[in-house]
This record gives sequence, C-alpha cells and structure tokens, in this order.
Amino acid sequence: MIKPTVTTADGCIQDVMQVCRNGHVVTDRLHTFPERGLSHCDRCGTATLDRCLTCGRQLAGSMFVPGLVPVGLPQPPQYCSACGAAFPWAKRSGSPSLTPLSLLENLLRRLPRVIRQLRTRQGDRVPFRVQDERDLEDLLRALLPLHFDDIRPESRTPSYAAATRTDFLLVSADTGHAIALTAKQVTLERRESRLAEQLREDAAYYARRSPYQTLIGLVYDPEQLLREPQRLEMAWSGAQGELDVRCVIAW
Repeated sequence: MIKPTVTTADGCIQDVMQVCRNGHVVTDRLHTFPERGLSHCDRCGTATLDRCLTCGRQLAGSMFVPGLVPVGLPQPPQYCSACGAAFPWAKRSGSPSLTPLSLLENLLRRLPRVIRQLRTRQGDRVPFRVQDERDLEDLLRALLPLHFDDIRPESRTPSYAAATRTDFLLVSADTGHAIALTAKQVTLERRESRLAEQLREDAAYYARRSPYQTLIGLVYDPEQLLREPQRLEMAWSGAQGELDVRCVIAW
C-alpha cells in the first residue's frame, strides 16, 4: 500500500484525488488504491488529472485515519490552494460563455472521440481514419467552423517537415484575440524529444508574427506512446516573449 503524500496546513495527512476535466471525481484515494485511477473519465470521457496544471501540487483527497474507511466522494476544489490557479472545471461567476481559448481546448481534447466515431460508418460508406497529420489537418478544417468564423490557413514548411504544413490562425471577432493552432501526430519515430524540438521551432516562428498572442500545439497520441502526458503538457507550455504557448495532448 502506498502512503498518502498530501499534507494540509494543519499537519493532517491526506490521500490524493483524481478528477476529470469536467469535475467528475474518479477517486479520492489514488495513492492508496492506484488501480482505481483512470486516464479518462468513465462518465464523460475527458482526460483526468491529479495535480494542479500550473504549479504541480497534488489534489488533496480523503483524510488518512488508520483503521477507518472514508465513505462517499468529496467535491473537487475550484482553485489550487498553493498557487490560486483555477482548475478546468471551475465555474467562474460573471462569465456567461466560454472564452475562445476554452472553446478551442475543449474541442481539441474531445477530438479523439470524434475520430473514433468516424471509424465506423453506416452501410458500405468508406470510414474516415486519421493516419497522418494531413488527415488531422483536414478534420480540424472541418470542425473549427463550429466555434470560429475567422479561420485563416497558414501554409509553411518548417525545417522539421519534408512538405508544406497547414496551421490555422483563429481571430476572435469579439475580443480580437489571435490564436495560432498547429497539429502533430505522435509516432514511434516522433516522440518526446522530437516533438519538443518541433514545438520550440513553432513557437519561435509565431513569436515573430503579429498579432498572434497564443500558440496552441495539438499533439494527437492515438497509441498513447507518450508517458506522463500531463507532465509533458506543463513542460511544453509557457511564455516565449509575448507569445503564450500552450500544449494540448489528446489521445
């Protein structure tokens, strides 16, 4: 049995909670019973996390009391007690609608579910399969108009690509916020180190461009080849000059 590792301000020992991005508690005793942990929520299918994506502090779970078994699941916190960052499921008062970034991130995280649905079609219709990044770009081109009106394809040939790639430049009509989206697919040949190099080159490219404030790097990992995707998301996200770089790993 693994000992709980979260210590509260008053010195009490707690286990670790795992929550999906929609706020469903998977377990509040992740360290005591790691087999109860899930990579995706069994209720809504979204990815799960057990720590703050900003500072890395683990989510406090059930109180550890020798000889007693807690009953029920507590509600997840809305904000991190260490750094104050809002969790993905936090409800923000005064915000009737999602921001363009939130809409885009939610779409990208649910993209694998769309891909799985398109593999099976009625009758003798040819299934749609994402076999490479060109297919991924085609699917994004079809889905982005669900949330964005101003979509500008950006054709470029980075040093790591053998052919021209298509990124998507999204501009919010309400706020003027400009987002660049680039998509990658994980393969046996393209894993952690090569993906990190590619994202750095992408960030350097868009840091020189105006008026883009945010770069979203979608990393589609259908075979789940990347270990610790949550840690990699944090490592590959950050600021490059005035450009906010965010990584979304979807599988």
